[in-house]
Amino acid sequence: MTTVSYRLPNGAVPLLLSADAPDLVVADAAALLSYLAAHPAITPQALADMLFRTRTPRRYRALAMVDSRDDLVSAWQAVVDGQAHPYVVRTTPAISAGRVAYVFPGQGSQRPGMGRLFYEAGSAYREEADRCAAVFEEHFGASPLKYVLDELFPAGDSARVVQPALFTHMAALAAMWRSFGVSPDVTVGHSQGEIAAAYTSGAMTLPDAARVVGIRAHAADEFARGDYAMAVVAARRDDCEGVLARCTGWAELSVVNSPTLVGISGDREAVGSIVDTFAERGAFARVIRVDYPAHTTLMKDLSVAVRANIARELQNPKFLDTETDCIGATLGEPLTNELPLEQYWFLNLRNTVRFDKAIAATSAREIDIYIELSDHSTLQLATHENLAAVGDEHARVLVGTSARTAENLDEFTRNLMLVAVNDPDYPWGRLGLESDGPAPLPLPDFPNSAMRAFRSWLPYSPAPQQQTAPPVAAPAPRADTSSPRLLVEQWVRLSQRSLVPPRAIGIVDHLGSGTDLASDMCNAAKVIGATARLIDVESRDDRAGLDTHVILVPQSPDTDDPEAAAAVAEFFGNRIWWPGIDDGVTDCWLVTTGGEAVVSGDEPPDLVSAAAGAGFRSIGAEHPGVRFRHLDLPRGSGSAETALAIVTALHTGEESELALRSDGFYAKRVVEAEAIAADSDAASRQHVLVIGGTGNLGLEFCEHFARRGARRITLVSRSGETAAVADRLRRMRLATSTKIEVISCDVSDHAAVSRLAAESQDAPADLIIHAAVEYSGAELEDITVEAADRALRAKVVGIALVLAAFPRADDCRVVLCSSIGANVGGRGLVLYAAANRMLDAMALRLRADGLDCVAVQWGQWSVTFDPAASGTAKLGVTGLLPMSPADALALGMGRLPGNAIVAAFDLDRARSVLETCGRASLLSALDSQVVTTHARGNDADLPQRFLTLLAGTIGVDSVDTIDTTVPMVAIGLDSLQALEFRRRVKLEFDHDLEVTDLLGGASVGDVLATLVAQSG
Repeated sequence: MTTVSYRLPNGAVPLLLSADAPDLVVADAAALLSYLAAHPAITPQALADMLFRTRTPRRYRALAMVDSRDDLVSAWQAVVDGQAHPYVVRTTPAISAGRVAYVFPGQGSQRPGMGRLFYEAGSAYREEADRCAAVFEEHFGASPLKYVLDELFPAGDSARVVQPALFTHMAALAAMWRSFGVSPDVTVGHSQGEIAAAYTSGAMTLPDAARVVGIRAHAADEFARGDYAMAVVAARRDDCEGVLARCTGWAELSVVNSPTLVGISGDREAVGSIVDTFAERGAFARVIRVDYPAHTTLMKDLSVAVRANIARELQNPKFLDTETDCIGATLGEPLTNELPLEQYWFLNLRNTVRFDKAIAATSAREIDIYIELSDHSTLQLATHENLAAVGDEHARVLVGTSARTAENLDEFTRNLMLVAVNDPDYPWGRLGLESDGPAPLPLPDFPNSAMRAFRSWLPYSPAPQQQTAPPVAAPAPRADTSSPRLLVEQWVRLSQRSLVPPRAIGIVDHLGSGTDLASDMCNAAKVIGATARLIDVESRDDRAGLDTHVILVPQSPDTDDPEAAAAVAEFFGNRIWWPGIDDGVTDCWLVTTGGEAVVSGDEPPDLVSAAAGAGFRSIGAEHPGVRFRHLDLPRGSGSAETALAIVTALHTGEESELALRSDGFYAKRVVEAEAIAADSDAASRQHVLVIGGTGNLGLEFCEHFARRGARRITLVSRSGETAAVADRLRRMRLATSTKIEVISCDVSDHAAVSRLAAESQDAPADLIIHAAVEYSGAELEDITVEAADRALRAKVVGIALVLAAFPRADDCRVVLCSSIGANVGGRGLVLYAAANRMLDAMALRLRADGLDCVAVQWGQWSVTFDPAASGTAKLGVTGLLPMSPADALALGMGRLPGNAIVAAFDLDRARSVLETCGRASLLSALDSQVVTTHARGNDADLPQRFLTLLAGTIGVDSVDTIDTTVPMVAIGLDSLQALEFRRRVKLEFDHDLEVTDLLGGASVGDVLATLVAQSG
């Protein structure tokens, strides 16, 4: 057998927490801290394995990288406290796509031995470095590995030594990133780094790239006899050119890295003089390790030799086609074949480097993550400034690969994990190490993912006397509608359950079909210290002393849809199973079989059991304070083991919807759905059939598809075209070219449906929408079999008859309009909830049979009630809010992959009602917008906190040694540290520092004064 354990490149253990909201990540960390405390023998590796095996990474993430339990406790405590921690990385909230750019720098930051750490620790780096070395040795007779690996290598900065080494190092770093699942969508090259970028993107072969490096390096060394230098300056281009114009020696602008970072090349004395000038102004300026005047007009003298050598040596005269864009700083544009390669690579040596334009070109490519391929980052600040300069405020992750002071892979590992947590599609399996042996067992009592508990309920609205909602004219637009949410039902396996004390259970077996199961349940109850007995629903005395009722609904025989509807009408109309609610009863359970589709492999739900469960939920609204709960068993249940599982389930606290399957208990949640594509086929619909088409909802569907160009729409209803309907359709016909027809037909009448189908043989439907509405409004004691039959016929029987008879196109889609009442329930909605739940179950069966069918549970429509009516006031306090048809249909008519819910909630307002019926967990995974604030401490402490952040950034042991009156660059702040300091200040004080101020001569006191003024 093979088992997988998770390790990071530096040997640490990764432990990933994730949730759909930031505060739920905090809650998860708190729960796992408690779990750690209660299980002192469990190791971080065991926890990591459990998290990766049982949880799917979600939007917001916090990842701990630890070697010990103590480190893990410290890391998760920092997540709980909202503090930074060296072993924790978190998501950047605005990032969504995770598109990656590799950034390859030019010459200047190289050093002997820069790749030794990676070569020794990473097989991917080592294999690529060896490949590059072999090619260079074959073509130029020298291996770059001597410089890459030997920290004591004696050579200076000869381009023929340094540039092949830099290329090899960057190409091998790219291979290392790729080996951990991070591949580029775009590569960006700066000067010599453009060659590595072209090779990594696939635009050049390795031999051709190596030849260009060698030829370019040989040309650069032609100037080694002169005394030249290059420098980087933190100044705007105009300011730098102003100083250049006053310089008596020769120097030119050679690099534009960003609006405030430029480079110069020229005679060493002139370059040194310019650096001194800017240093005297308090601005950052530094000579870099390049001893030829790259990217100046002096390079023109090499044109003939360089171009001739490249034309002769390259195997491919053009850039190769590749799916990975490569953007070069030579032109500030993607690589092009407009120029011959010999001319392009000469321009790469001569032209002013336009890194600013290259990064600006990535903005349109929606890059979220920029990774610099070097052993010490030099271009992060420039990248940040360039994106800001083009007005791109999108939050991004900018990381390097390592740091020149690194002694291990900790820095690389942290950067890798910063990328991973921000990439929604990061392949976490790349961190897994396979070994022989059995897979570890699940950890006992492992906490579930954190969820937020909110409560919601449907209102009780007395039913109108008529059974079908009357068609009315289009209502006036409402200004007080709420944005709907696209939701789905999800069954979550419970690895840990809250338990209640032993119960006194009364079992109802009204048909006598579960005698053996009931007897086994009585025996099982004794095992766990509970009591259980069969009860007679007619005898009050028989039920004395009980606190729990359990109603066993036997598995239904195979029936067609009309027979299922009749069985449901009989169930709720006769009620021989209903014991009532006696004093002392706090829990009432309904146990069904095969009524829910829970796990992969489950058959579609049985319609009778599904309807029984939904109607039962609504009965609970009539008995506040009593928890009405539902347990669904798998088909074929009935053994003694099943009995023990049922009794165990009855002792579960908090959950209201449970299902027993072979691998344990599952609980139902309503959760946010994944984003879906819009209905791109709306305009091409040839024939849309809307059942219940002249009701308010049906007319909304009609208008939705007419405005989108459907060619023909047929509205079917019992009432047909009334005057009010005709007026609204007249306006639709004037505004669109759609042919709209209204047909009077009772779809619950088999003969009427047959006539309708016969008349439509020449126009098969490619979209069928079942929007018939049947309100009953009766509470349980008032339901009769006849009333239940009427409520179910149009809703369930009618659609079954239509689908059996009406002609359909091969690609026909069917949308069954269900209601959120099928899940949430409500007082007086017993039959309404049951009928809609039958539609949900029918959709699953039809989809399993190959029909493109979904059921959508709609919430409260703004068109279904009069804004002046008293029901509006009731609606406002229930938590279910009215939604506009346009907003709702935009979600519910998209390309849904399965059943869904479209509803608007005020979850906070709904809390108390759902709590009273013990159903708080159903909507607990839904999230309201949460605004978090960070405690900032005492304003009097602000200067000390600011200096502490600065000291930590630049590596100063004591804040007392910091002179607050001198420019920050004078106390050691470089460009990379400036970017890090800006990040720390933003996190601590919620204040955006201008990096140009930090590098342009501002003192600590200047920046601190601005910060104090803002806080005041």
